[in-house]
Amino acid sequence: MSTKREAMTARANALVGCGYVYGATGWICTRTRLDQQARQYPQYADLIYQYGPRWLGRPCYDCAQLTRAVAKAAGMSLPSGSASQWNAASVWKEKGTIDALPDEAGIFVFTLNAGRATHTAVTIGGGQAVDARGHALGVVRRALAGASYTHWARLNVDYDAPAQAENPDAGETRRTLRSGMSGEDVRDAQRTLISLGYDLGAPGADGKFGSVTRTAVTAFQRANGLAADGVIGPATWQMLDAAQPAGVQELCLSGALYEAFAQAMTGATESGGRMLVPMEPEDYAQIMAMLRTE
Repeated sequence: MSTKREAMTARANALVGCGYVYGATGWICTRTRLDQQARQYPQYADLIYQYGPRWLGRPCYDCAQLTRAVAKAAGMSLPSGSASQWNAASVWKEKGTIDALPDEAGIFVFTLNAGRATHTAVTIGGGQAVDARGHALGVVRRALAGASYTHWARLNVDYDAPAQAENPDAGETRRTLRSGMSGEDVRDAQRTLISLGYDLGAPGADGKFGSVTRTAVTAFQRANGLAADGVIGPATWQMLDAAQPAGVQELCLSGALYEAFAQAMTGATESGGRMLVPMEPEDYAQIMAMLRTE
């Protein structure tokens, strides 16, 4: 059974080689995604279009979403944005300046400019950190010596406790899922895959583990350093849970997709206190893939 520190370190190392796109939360990079991010963050559009194509087909993060994913492996939820993370007093047990950085894994390092955190990464021991460096470099290991980090922070958890100690649900047994199976747990896994940018086609999260779902699972496993057998066992469930967006979700639509959604809204109906919005399967799949945390 791994400790929280070991779980964080394993998660950080598994993300090395992922791409960087500003605002990315772990979804798979596609040209549609690049267009979306360029529209949403026009100040980064040139960088997104210059370097984004090299990350096509890979999971992508920005620096704060990377550290957020690593903290989740220890059962902690960090806010989005490096400044918000640094200022979230309740999640940190202690902080310090970089000259007093503890020589251990699982410490979050920050770059502060004029008192505001503008970048963050996480240590993995051996004088190294895993860092979503930027559009040109992606997620890399880098030496702490000579880096621009100015401060550090330790999570308010027992680093030596079992990884699931503060997350009782993580200890619950879930079925191992494979081709031919069906059920709500299959649907849950499909929804997570869709939210991460994997295309399950129509009808999307239907609760049936078919060949398309198996292909998506295999791609997810390969991207996250797992055995690419297309079976959702304990390790794949853990990685899906760690990658799943959490918190309030925001939907940013534009162009043809916005027009399709607006048109669908004209046919919305109410049933059982819920709004039902009819739309074409391909539009639904794209919208589900665009759900992201802020």
